[in-house]
Amino acid sequence: MQFELRGAGCAALALGALLAAPSANAANLITNGYFNQPDPSTYNQGGGAWNLAASIPGWTSNTTDEIETGLNGTYGLPSYLGSTTNLELNANTFGSISQTVTGLVIGQTYDLTFGYGSRGGAGDEQMDVFFGGNRVVEITQFTVPTSGWFANSYDITATSTSEVLTFTSNDIGGNPAEGNELTAVSLTAVPEPAAWALMLAGFGGLGGALRMSRRRTGVISPV
Repeated sequence: MQFELRGAGCAALALGALLAAPSANAANLITNGYFNQPDPSTYNQGGGAWNLAASIPGWTSNTTDEIETGLNGTYGLPSYLGSTTNLELNANTFGSISQTVTGLVIGQTYDLTFGYGSRGGAGDEQMDVFFGGNRVVEITQFTVPTSGWFANSYDITATSTSEVLTFTSNDIGGNPAEGNELTAVSLTAVPEPAAWALMLAGFGGLGGALRMSRRRTGVISPV
């Protein structure tokens, strides 16, 4: 059995294919970016409110400190992009974690996004972000009385097929065991200009087909 699409239906199908192509390239290359592994049901500290481990899926510690993950509410934070878990970089002291990101395309631009949380009462906090050994940003929060999330987004270019992403807490006088909250870490490819051109052409084609469909509506064929 064969089917044939005409007019708006055909344009919509073509547009769907165009939209699907860039999204396939926009997969998140970060493992465990929401820090929901280990499973919150296995948390072993604070009555199940947080967890301490030498390593967690996707991430390793660059210090002798353990990696602390916990429920957002444990740190006075709301959910962020639907996530109820986060990592506290200052576990027992000023910590540092890394992940080796693979599957990169040399010369491709990527969008690095994450939520940075300040914890009320933690004092002055600072976190450096590195990608491929280069500093992306240094975030400083001075004595924030209440907790909250701040969205971050940075364009970076891959110089190798694999790069190390690192988050490092700095001692600027704040509490060494509180603060520098992190969640929703994502690294996705930025669509190339050619892909955007195809998408815009698809929208144009769909608009033309819809206008043609409207003109055809109400035409009565002769009996």
